[in-house]
Amino acid sequence: MTPLDFYRYLLTKGFERRKSQEEMIKLVEEAIDEEETYLIEAPTGTGKTFAYLIPLIVKGERAIISTGTKILQDQLKRDIEFLTGHYELITGKKIKYAVLKGKGNYLCLDRFYKEELELPERLEIETFIESEWDGDLTLTSLSVDTITKINVDDDYCTFAYRQTCPYYDRCYYWSVVKKKEALADLLVVNHSLLALKEFDTQDRVLVIDEAHELDRYLTLATRFGLSLYWLVELKKSLEKSLGEPVSFSPEEFFLRHFSEKFSEEDKEIPLESLKPYAEDMKKLLYEPIKGAFDRLKVKVLKEVRSFLENRLMVSYRFKDFLISTFLISEDELQKVKAGYEEPTEEERELINKVKRLEYFKRKLTKLKNFISLAEKEEEGIGYQVERVWSKKLNGYNYRLEAFYIFPEGIIHPEDYKAVILTSATVDPEDIFRTTGIQGRFFSLSYNYDYSQCEFVIEDTNPKMEEWKDKLLTAYWILRTRYDKVLVLLTNKEHLKLFDEDEEVGIQGKDSLTRLIEFLRVGKIKALIGLDSLWTGVDVKGSKGILMAKLPFENPKDPLTYHRLKYLKSIGEDPFEYQRRKAYIKFRQGVGRLVRQQGDTGTIVLCDNRVWRYREFVEYVKSLGMKIIYKGKFNKRSVFRDFW
Repeated sequence: MTPLDFYRYLLTKGFERRKSQEEMIKLVEEAIDEEETYLIEAPTGTGKTFAYLIPLIVKGERAIISTGTKILQDQLKRDIEFLTGHYELITGKKIKYAVLKGKGNYLCLDRFYKEELELPERLEIETFIESEWDGDLTLTSLSVDTITKINVDDDYCTFAYRQTCPYYDRCYYWSVVKKKEALADLLVVNHSLLALKEFDTQDRVLVIDEAHELDRYLTLATRFGLSLYWLVELKKSLEKSLGEPVSFSPEEFFLRHFSEKFSEEDKEIPLESLKPYAEDMKKLLYEPIKGAFDRLKVKVLKEVRSFLENRLMVSYRFKDFLISTFLISEDELQKVKAGYEEPTEEERELINKVKRLEYFKRKLTKLKNFISLAEKEEEGIGYQVERVWSKKLNGYNYRLEAFYIFPEGIIHPEDYKAVILTSATVDPEDIFRTTGIQGRFFSLSYNYDYSQCEFVIEDTNPKMEEWKDKLLTAYWILRTRYDKVLVLLTNKEHLKLFDEDEEVGIQGKDSLTRLIEFLRVGKIKALIGLDSLWTGVDVKGSKGILMAKLPFENPKDPLTYHRLKYLKSIGEDPFEYQRRKAYIKFRQGVGRLVRQQGDTGTIVLCDNRVWRYREFVEYVKSLGMKIIYKGKFNKRSVFRDFW
């Protein structure tokens, strides 16, 4: 059976034949056979998920499929279940798959049973443990602060400790998830996990869906830094292990340097450099922690040596663990005899103490490396400080971070058998400039008829006094005409312009997944939001879409700020980058309108500056949409003519 044979079988089950979908199936098969990198622009209605899954399934390929978010991972899971079910039905061949998330999403039983959680949180986790649960903490109602105390953590869960961990055989990540990964033909990951490379890539095909967002997710996934909460918890843990106070104040460092930089609405702001803060990081943070660590090391070393001196023999696992930590010299350990396998209770207690010491050492090393980075100011690195309210701290949690301005070299196509990048808006130039990935580019034809759809350009823009009034007028006209309205904003301040009522969903007030479903089934009539609505919403039927303005990235966004600054420093025009990104996002926004055959509707753009950018208008024209604009050429209202 060939991929097209399987496709034709599916057509007999009532699926609509799509020329572009058939073309994409052939391209994906070709990329696999040629072991090449293909960039495939697949417009709305192509059915790209089926188009890349069908060749992978029929050809029996081992593949990694990466998409933007965990929500999209769950959608992929449903498509895989459907296709593999039909394939097994007609061939008898079973295709195994697994949905993977980063290890930090899973519960560590060892940390959980040692951590003193509040009773409601502990009871919630215990209830999950007793059920058929895969350990995914994102399914719980726990706060991020709590999750970071009990999740799988690289600094805690070292290779050496896993050999002695009493819960290793039951570990959700290492004994359940990783076994599923090893057996799976198809692995579904997200872009953040793809960047971390926590899975085997050998002889696997890589499919990157939603490729237009790849660079931003890679940057987010590879951010590194320190936070006030992290330091506060580190201080508490050190004091508990030492049995004495540790005299330093993490709050002092963050409040001294960053509290006055934030306005009331700011969540994150760019920093020109970390160098001005390096000396205080060393004096106020690193040196007190290092002093406490050194005292703890002397204390633990004394206990271990005392134990060894008073024992004729110890367990093999205890001795092997000590060898792996380098806490005791090789000469000393050669004198220690091992005569049984499993550690005693006393040995386990010492293992835990040494384990904590190793944990603190890794945290201390991360802090030291971050300070070194601040002192060096490497090229291609951007900086930001984030401030979010924390219930645990009863105040703001500050996070100081560094990130790669352009995440080139994180994804290496040569690590995979073949690579396919796809999206409704693949831009090969943008992919190359932001991630360094190159390949053959293909653009598929449109599937749907847009001739019954209208694109209205209001004669206003956000710099004009009447813009807000025209935006709200357009909103209410769309609400009058359509039962489903999407409002696509670019500034969170503009959320305040819209009244909340039972018929309106506002992003951030509830989970986006729930709000989208409410709009689909008619529980709400309008959904208002920011970035995620431009690219991640699939609502079928007749609808109105209101674009508040052209989706140029906010130059105050830390990543955008540093990218523009970097491009200017190397003699490139930063605005060309902004324009390219805005065009990609604009096309994504237009793509929310027609999701299946027969969909119709109206898009209203309250930004007459679109006429400055020919490619935006030409794109709308290429779809066959009717463009309505009177503006300065005719004093009659656009809507009087339109309605």
